[in-house]
Amino acid sequence: MPGPCIAFAFFYRKALQKAVQTALRITGRPGALVVLALLLLATPSLRAQPVAIIEPDELRRGMRGFGLTTFQGTEIDTFEVEILGVMKGALGPRMDLVLVRLSGGPLEHTGLIRGMSGSPVYIDDRLVGAVSYGWTFSKDPIGAITPISYMLDVARRESPAPQQEYWRPVELDAETTRLLGGRGASALEPLGTPVSIAGFSPAARRVLREALEPLGMQVLDSPAGQALSDQQAPFAPGASLGVQLIRGDRSATGIGTVTWVGDGRFVGFGHPMMLKGATNMPATGAYIHQVIPNQVASFKLGTATQAIGAIQQDRLPGIAGALGAASDMLPVEVALRSPATDARFHFEVLRDRDLSAPLARSVLLTVLQSTEKLFGDATLRLRTHIALKDGRALARQQIYSGRVAIMAAALEALQPFNALLRSPFSGLAVDSLRFDVEVGETLAQARIAALRLSTPNPKAGQQLALQVKLQPYRAEPITERVELNLPSDLEPGPLVLRVGSGAMSEAWEAERRPDAFAPRDAEHLLELLGREGAADELVIELFRPGAGFTIDGRELPALPPSAHAVLAADRSAGRLGPVQGQVVLRQTIRTDYVLLGEQSLEMTLRKP
Repeated sequence: MPGPCIAFAFFYRKALQKAVQTALRITGRPGALVVLALLLLATPSLRAQPVAIIEPDELRRGMRGFGLTTFQGTEIDTFEVEILGVMKGALGPRMDLVLVRLSGGPLEHTGLIRGMSGSPVYIDDRLVGAVSYGWTFSKDPIGAITPISYMLDVARRESPAPQQEYWRPVELDAETTRLLGGRGASALEPLGTPVSIAGFSPAARRVLREALEPLGMQVLDSPAGQALSDQQAPFAPGASLGVQLIRGDRSATGIGTVTWVGDGRFVGFGHPMMLKGATNMPATGAYIHQVIPNQVASFKLGTATQAIGAIQQDRLPGIAGALGAASDMLPVEVALRSPATDARFHFEVLRDRDLSAPLARSVLLTVLQSTEKLFGDATLRLRTHIALKDGRALARQQIYSGRVAIMAAALEALQPFNALLRSPFSGLAVDSLRFDVEVGETLAQARIAALRLSTPNPKAGQQLALQVKLQPYRAEPITERVELNLPSDLEPGPLVLRVGSGAMSEAWEAERRPDAFAPRDAEHLLELLGREGAADELVIELFRPGAGFTIDGRELPALPPSAHAVLAADRSAGRLGPVQGQVVLRQTIRTDYVLLGEQSLEMTLRKP
């Protein structure tokens, strides 16, 4: 038998709902008293009670009720709902949708609004479900409701930690894209999730759109930049629900609506955000700046407010999470130094195998483009530090120079991080990213123009004098003089002397020994990612042509013909790899330029 307080709470709730319905029938529009009553219904003591629901089979055409959503600010408003029918199996076997017509507020002018996904609808004091589906280009506010029973099933699911360490990327084929959105004007589709961003550069916005729009999200510029973390907002059915993808000095937040709150859990949207299943995304309230009418699809412009918990499930009937739970975001720091700037920027991006790299790339691009530029003469030094959760770290350093140097650096900087996300090996979980960037306004390029030897046919053990002519951009040529001490045990025969940058030397090595660049384990992957050749290094290599093999990574370049024939006939796989030639000598010199091009000479080593 419920106690007096609980009994009064149920009585009070029913009385308020009756008052709301009566006011709607009399006035046709919710007044201030009605809105106040709805907010009172959302008090924590009442939300914790089991929700009374109505199943689709109980609905009949012509039944009327009301829905809750936020059209502006954080105030929960109401709209009217008329049941038009039940769409059997619309989401799949035994998964129906409820066809409805909405009215009230701005809906007659805007039609259905992206961002109102999850708006709860009530009939006869009972919760039907969430407004969630509609038609593109629809002239009237007609759409569909996801039944609440499906959504509550999502809220009841266990929420294990999502597994991110697996290399296969998501391949969005035509059918997957259709399921997530973009079905066409004649198809019933999710209303979609507007992602509000502010302060992102044009290039960063393109990166975000390419990553998010195939998943059914719409990237929109919002009036506010950072999250309004001090802004208090009600978190109750009809309140705006934010899902943060980026937070810190910039914010990117998906906007929807809360459908149900109870027992420390909540559900919203009524359709998936990314259909990720078990996930871990920060959940916030949201402040709605404005509803923007649009001929294709109207939408809400919003900004994240205070954190309220974490999204732990992202399923077909909706998203669900826990109040007060924390999300483990990936810290990203960018330190930028230039003649005009010395600043640090701090971000956190969603930890996700498919999205973390483009999200991090967008914040790096934003810092570079908004603070400096993307095009025009520039020389940029980039140091990347990737800290792993087990205490290890991957550090890389590269220099770029040219008219697109800053863009090239921003695009390449995230490749090692992306490789770690895609790796099949365990133990490579990333703890944080840091980028240190130094930008200059002039070019520091030089082309490797010529190569000259003191003698074309040296002997083993001899010192070889070499002159490398560099042609800097709009400057006088420079000659680098290098002395090579040839090993005394070199076998006579043909050799190739080649000169290029550190990056070019890595390309030579990948062509010479391709299996060396296929990681065998986690340690080997970290070694490969850390061995990037610098573009300002002048690399001189003495190369002996020929064919050989590697066994379990050990190089066997100069085999006798009989041994070569035996290995060539081997039919095993995974242990044996080809080697094209042997590097018998390599020497590196640091220069003041990003080096372009390469030069090579053929020579014959004589007997001593």
